[in-house]
Parts: sequence; C-alpha cells; structure tokens
Amino acid sequence: MGTANKPPKLLRMEDYPSWADKFETYVQALNYETWTAVEEEYIIPKNENGESYRLSQIAYADKPLFLKEKKMLNIFQQAIKAKIFQLFQYTGSCYSIWHALLITDRGNPDMRKSKIALLKKEFDIFIQAKGESFAQLIERCCYLVNEMKRLKIDKHDYEYIDKLADALPEEWGTIILI
Repeated sequence: MGTANKPPKLLRMEDYPSWADKFETYVQALNYETWTAVEEEYIIPKNENGESYRLSQIAYADKPLFLKEKKMLNIFQQAIKAKIFQLFQYTGSCYSIWHALLITDRGNPDMRKSKIALLKKEFDIFIQAKGESFAQLIERCCYLVNEMKRLKIDKHDYEYIDKLADALPEEWGTIILI
C-alpha cells in the first residue's frame, strides 16, 4: 500500500494494474511536479565521454527538470522490485520506465489477444471447483471479472451475476431464486 514516506511497492508484474493507480496517486500527492517526469521524456545531458553531468554542471534552466527526473527515478527505485526492472527494456528515463511497465503489463497485440481469448474461455466454463469454499469462489470470480474489465472485455452485469449464480451448488437454488 505504501505509507506517507514510502511509495507502494510493486513486487510482481501481476499486481501492476492495481499498483499503478496507487503509485500514481502517491507521487501526485507527494509532489505533482515530480509526476510530470513520467509524462514528458527528459534526456539527462551527457558530457563528451557519455557520462551524465552532475547537478553542479547542469545549466541553470535545466536544473528543475534534472531534479524532477532524479526525484522520480528515486521513487521508482524504491517502489519497484529490482527483479521487475529486468523484465523490460527502458532508456533510463522516468518516461521510458513508466511506458515500459505499461507495455509489459499489456503485452504485445498477439499476447493481449490470447489473454482475452483465455479469459473469455475461463468465463464460459466458470464453475465452483470441487472442495472450493464460497469465499474462494467469490474471490476467483472477482479476480476474473476485474481482469476482464481491465482488458476491456465487455459483459453486462447480469451476465456476471448469471455466471456466478450458475456456479453455485444446486442447494443454493432456492436462495438464488429468492
């Protein structure tokens, strides 16, 4: 979840959709100007050796942009587990990190298409698993519905309700009818 002093931590890429909203809110509440570093790419100036300048070497007009970029990089480093950084390619700027996370979560078009097909199939065959508790069934159903909405698979609410009602054991028939 994060605290006032620490950003929410991204421990697994599967958590990205819910983490992204919390992270964005955290950074914007902390300092909105810092958040703008992910909206527009800033290339940190480099010297003739290809090394980044130190703050004392940056032109006066570039210092606010440079500081904003460095603050945002620091927040990313605190918030994202090191192993996750290895999953995607980025240029080192905050902008590239944020967009690489987004692309990694969404996947390429073929992967996205296969995820959508898999979720639709999972929805079609959704039933209560043997030995599954009611709480586990509801949790699995909520996860499925949230994933479908995240990938913009349109279903009416009554379809979700009907699918959940059909997944319940037969002895619940009277309760569902009421």
